[in-house]
Amino acid sequence: MAARIFYRKEKLRGACWEYQVEGGWIAVPTEDGPRRLLRHRFTFYRAREVEVRTPSGTERLFRTGAEQWFFPDRWFSLLRFTTSNDRTVGYYVNFSRPLIELRENYYRDLDLELDLWIEPDGTATELDRDEFDAELEAERLTHEWATAVDQACANVSRAIESTLLQVGPDIDQDRDPATGIPGFILRA
Repeated sequence: MAARIFYRKEKLRGACWEYQVEGGWIAVPTEDGPRRLLRHRFTFYRAREVEVRTPSGTERLFRTGAEQWFFPDRWFSLLRFTTSNDRTVGYYVNFSRPLIELRENYYRDLDLELDLWIEPDGTATELDRDEFDAELEAERLTHEWATAVDQACANVSRAIESTLLQVGPDIDQDRDPATGIPGFILRA
C-alpha cells in the first residue's frame, strides 16, 4: 500500500487549506537530468464552460479537472486545467515559496499572490499583481521573496516565448509524453 501524501497551501494573511494528493512523486527527464516533482490530479464536482484561445481560434470548452505539479526547487507550482477528454483548457502558474516537507508525507507551500494564466496558444496574462504589491507594501511579503517571484515570473515568461518559437502557437506540442508536464515549465 502506497503512503498517503498530504498538501497544505497557506496564504500570507493566514488562510490555509489541506488535501490529500491524488498522485505522488515522479521523476521527469530534463536536459540537466531528472527532476523530482509532486504530481496531483483531481476532477471538479461540476463542469464549467470557458472560452479558450487555442491554435485554431477561440473555442468554448468544458473544464472538468486539473493536474498539478509542485516543485521543491522552484518558486511556483503549475496547474493544467483539462476537459473530460484531456484537452488543455489552460495553465495556471501559482507563484509561491518552494514546496517543503513539514513532516513525513506532509508538504506545504506559501502562496505569494502573483499568478500567470497561459492559454493553449501560448498567450500569457499576469494576474493579481495588485495583490502582490499590496502584500509587499504591508510587509507580509519580504523583498527577498518578491525578488525571487519576479525572477521566477520572468523565467516562466521567457520559457513560454522560447517554446512558441520552437513549436508555434500550441504549447501542448511540447509536453512530456510520459508525465504530461509541459516543457516550458521545466525550462523555467
